[in-house]
Amino acid sequence: MSIDSVGASRQDDGMSAASELLSQAEGLVSDGQYRAAIDLLESSGSHNDVELARRLVNLRIDAYSQLNWPEPHDHWPPAHDNRFAQVEGFPEVEFSDLTVDDLKAGILGKGGLIVRNIMRPEWVEVIRESIDRTLEARRALAEEEPGAEGNPWYFRCDSVNGGPAQFRGGTRYTNIGSAWTVDSPPCAFQAIKFFREIGLPQLLTEYFEEQPVLSVRKWVVRCAAPNNGASAGWHQDGQFLGDADAIRTANLWVALTDCGGDAQAPGMEMLSGTERKILEVGTRGAPFNWTVGPELVAELAERNPVQCPRFNAGDGIFFDHYNLHRTGFGQNHTQNRYALESWFFAGSTAPMKQQPVVF
Repeated sequence: MSIDSVGASRQDDGMSAASELLSQAEGLVSDGQYRAAIDLLESSGSHNDVELARRLVNLRIDAYSQLNWPEPHDHWPPAHDNRFAQVEGFPEVEFSDLTVDDLKAGILGKGGLIVRNIMRPEWVEVIRESIDRTLEARRALAEEEPGAEGNPWYFRCDSVNGGPAQFRGGTRYTNIGSAWTVDSPPCAFQAIKFFREIGLPQLLTEYFEEQPVLSVRKWVVRCAAPNNGASAGWHQDGQFLGDADAIRTANLWVALTDCGGDAQAPGMEMLSGTERKILEVGTRGAPFNWTVGPELVAELAERNPVQCPRFNAGDGIFFDHYNLHRTGFGQNHTQNRYALESWFFAGSTAPMKQQPVVF
């Protein structure tokens, strides 16, 4: 048998195996076993299985409305031991030492918790490469390049609602910017594999005291370019997520580039320890009707100074929808900043307009 025929045979075997997995998953879905179908495809498949990765995106979105979620419990926000009370700014822990009590005290007591080395270097390289592939595939599709529609790294699955499913306007999209992670089924597959590896589902289940979900609109891959000291808008994500008092969130933002502080790529400017309330927007010098005005930020900063934490690639920070932040553009940045941003919601309070994603 020739080398070419061996390669073709292995490819056929792989396609046959993926088809069998998809068939088994459909049988489980027919019996209403959505989680079992997701677990089967996730555990036995690969991000390189194009149809499988796409089916997983649809299943994760469709499953939310088919599963039973508890009524929101009445002991939220959870009590914490205020272990970081004496820390100025955001507390820091090594990922190897991270506990749910750290997470509670960091987010609820200080406005955020920096976790060092949450993503090992091999994963940083994988996700960065996937972001490049995703943004390049989107650009090529926008510019109607030959063959772009067949690129698996940017594909709008049937269950994804909203956003630009069609492309017009020539060079509207570039290799810089953000994309919904679900719009890159291979990247979504990889990111959830990473979450599993670090035990994030278990940690967040302890934090929320119920199972967490992701969302279509708040799970994003990013590549931000230097912007010569330009100013980004101060905001709280609670402005966009519905009833801020009703939802329960935890955002994990992972730096895939050295950034912030004295690094050569833009980080994030943030306020720690701010009050847990939604601030007024569109006033006091705000450039947009969805941003918090610089005059109000300056007033808040008298008690909690603005910080631009230094992150190494693989470091992350947890915060929730009350945190006030913006992209921190400096005068001397020379490098792009890659990041994976993943907003998690307690399953019982996940806002439907954000399209919950079961994982």
